[in-house]
Amino acid sequence: MSRLLLAFIILTLISCQEEKQDPTAYFGGEIVNPKANYVVLYHNEEVVDSAILDKDNRFMMKLDHLDEGLYNFKHYPEYQYVLIEKGDSILFRLNTLDFDGSLVFSGKGSVKNNFLIDMFLLDEDEKKLVYDYYRLEPDTFKHKMDSLQEMKLEQFDAFSQNFDISDRAKNIAKASIDYSHYVSFEHYPYMYKLNHGLKQAPEMPEDFYNYRNFIDYSGENKVYYKPYMDFMVMHLNNLSYGNCRKFCSEDEIIERTLHYHTHKLHLVDSLVKRQELKDNLYRNAAYSYMLRDHNLVNNEKFISAYNKVAHNQKHKKEINKLFENIKRLQSGNDLPEILLSSLKGDTVKISEIATKPSTSGTVFYFWSTNQKRHIIHINKRMLNLQKKFPSYQFVGINVDDIISPEEWQQIVHSNDLDLLSQYKAIDQETTSKKLIVNHLNKSIITDNQGRIVNAFANAYSTQDMEATMQHRENLK
Repeated sequence: MSRLLLAFIILTLISCQEEKQDPTAYFGGEIVNPKANYVVLYHNEEVVDSAILDKDNRFMMKLDHLDEGLYNFKHYPEYQYVLIEKGDSILFRLNTLDFDGSLVFSGKGSVKNNFLIDMFLLDEDEKKLVYDYYRLEPDTFKHKMDSLQEMKLEQFDAFSQNFDISDRAKNIAKASIDYSHYVSFEHYPYMYKLNHGLKQAPEMPEDFYNYRNFIDYSGENKVYYKPYMDFMVMHLNNLSYGNCRKFCSEDEIIERTLHYHTHKLHLVDSLVKRQELKDNLYRNAAYSYMLRDHNLVNNEKFISAYNKVAHNQKHKKEINKLFENIKRLQSGNDLPEILLSSLKGDTVKISEIATKPSTSGTVFYFWSTNQKRHIIHINKRMLNLQKKFPSYQFVGINVDDIISPEEWQQIVHSNDLDLLSQYKAIDQETTSKKLIVNHLNKSIITDNQGRIVNAFANAYSTQDMEATMQHRENLK
């Protein structure tokens, strides 16, 4: 019996008549096998409260002057959503060995949250199925996807009819179904192109995007809700792609061009109604482009277009800082000064590590304890490169600043990472921003004086790695 059905049976025995609404809300829970000793609660990306787990791994937060809506709680490194409204007293229990799958809410306000987590888990279960559907022809794909959605909508109808919940809760519950469904349609042309080896995405049948007539461009109650934001990003990507095919050159990979990304800025400006949503989408578009294209001339044109439309000053400062960091990481410049910790516990400047006249240069690579498979693969890759290019030094940087030095050293030794030089970021945020570590496949290659050769190399790219190092070897 599903948890959702069980909740229906239990709660139908309880009167739907609520007592006078209390302006205060409570949020707490129990975490089995905790990964950290605290929980942080966020609303609209801002920290609302935090709590230390007690000896029984439990916590409780009292939320006065509540701003009703979607929150998310984070227990490092996992997070999940919770919808909190005035008068709620929401408790949860989960086991970090299966964070989402074991999550169950109880107390006043639990039924709407159990529905949301059930829809989330259902989407997770369907991902493999939907991935296979991407190979189908458009009409067949649409038929199968609509059947999946219809089953969820039946559950939503039962949920909304049997329980006395707010319009806000109904809106978000419906959105959890609709936008997870819509994003698969927006993703389909790209996946179809990939699966069938096409250069361009095909034109879709006339009724394929019928749901676009019902899109909420205001984002009410959903500006920070991932299913909705994932859809909006993919939707705008597709609209921008369509504009480029009609009005721009088709002789290049459209998604990588400056005009494709500036089209997105203009589309956000013209379609989206809520300024907060606009600014979040501008920010997403800026990161999407500037982390992909590091050509300074193009970056300057894009940042100029971005600054004309963006209103959020915090975001503008962040994006312009990203632009400055990209400029500092251009070939020929010195590495930005970063402090790292050695296995001996010493604090070392990254420039001191990179300045090694006896070598041909240095390759820096990155890893995190959250991605254990990556640790294995990246270390294997770097050891293979070291065999091919023994005149280079290879340096691993762990970007986690939350783990203890003892835990870090244990992971280094147990995974044989100490076969190469290893250091740990002292400040993860500073390291990630200055070196622009936006993914863990990134590598940085410097010469033996610590000057940048390529600060945006992909560790698994033959062109970025082997070809670059061989070229420098030939110059010796």
